[in-house]
Amino acid sequence: MSDYSNLVNKIFCEDNLVTMSKMPDKFISGIITSPPYNIGTKRKDCYYNNGYQDKDNLSQEEYIQVRVNEFKEFERVLKDDGVICYNISYHNENPILPTLLISEIHNQTEFTVADVITWKKKSALPFQTSPTKLSRICELVYVIVKKDRLHDFRTNKIVSSINQKTKQKFYKNYTNLIEADNNDGIKSTLKASFSEDLVYKLFNIYFPQDSLIYDPFSGIGTTARACKKSSRQFIGSELEEEFWKQSLLLLNNHINQDTVIEAESSKS
Repeated sequence: MSDYSNLVNKIFCEDNLVTMSKMPDKFISGIITSPPYNIGTKRKDCYYNNGYQDKDNLSQEEYIQVRVNEFKEFERVLKDDGVICYNISYHNENPILPTLLISEIHNQTEFTVADVITWKKKSALPFQTSPTKLSRICELVYVIVKKDRLHDFRTNKIVSSINQKTKQKFYKNYTNLIEADNNDGIKSTLKASFSEDLVYKLFNIYFPQDSLIYDPFSGIGTTARACKKSSRQFIGSELEEEFWKQSLLLLNNHINQDTVIEAESSKS
């Protein structure tokens, strides 16, 4: 049996398809991520603004197909009962794009939407220059699973009681509204990071402590830091070297130096 431990608790500076090509089938427990929003021409603080703007400046058709191709590889590396928490927002120039993407993921892959979580952030920048648009204090997190496991995928929900006669389980009440910090207040040129607070709340619903979580758009390593602090395992991919290096420095506060050095050497 091959040993893939060299992939675990590492963040790789490379395209996520390259990282996933190293993984065996049904390897990861879940995915927590937020992809580029395809807004490269409209904002100076977009995700891929430093040498990778073309990745965040695609036609609508190209953008959808790039994301769908990633999901086709997610199919292979994700365990059958695994869960994807996919945070994606919209830009005022093309608000329908996330909806179109999710529809094509359903149509072109073996995945479907099991739930939609509304993430209410603590604050939002006022959008007061438009007569029609709203300040966006909420974003969506799509909970995506394999179609044939729609009703029995793995979660981390707590059983509150069991009917002794029928053996019916009743779970603690979990709602589809999560209130969590916008980000972790870390100084970075990456403006589109989510918070560890959000990740922990997703852990509490979907990801037991023995989970191996992959973030294909690792950014400054938010998912990885939350995994390490909560004794979960992680893998990350990040194209932008600046963000990748910063994620390693931040992780160095939570993992030993040898692990960080190994992660750095994975780029070669």
